[in-house]
Amino acid sequence: MKLINLPFIVFIKIYKFFLSPLFYGSCKFEPTCSTYCLECFEKYNFIKAIYKSAVRILRCNPWFSHGGHDPVEKLKENN
Repeated sequence: MKLINLPFIVFIKIYKFFLSPLFYGSCKFEPTCSTYCLECFEKYNFIKAIYKSAVRILRCNPWFSHGGHDPVEKLKENN
């Protein structure tokens, strides 16, 4: 984990503790968007984490996606 990611990780954890319970069941993805962003900032560098988090948050609306299981790291299928 990079030091530059630490403020974002702290912010997401505070959001998950205080605000996320007020909107229980509103996320249509699994894992939730906040958990997805937290995983991104813990696994990737700052630029990639910001990019993946922004794309996920943009998709989390009624117009662009239907939700479902969307993990941070996609599993590769063996053919």
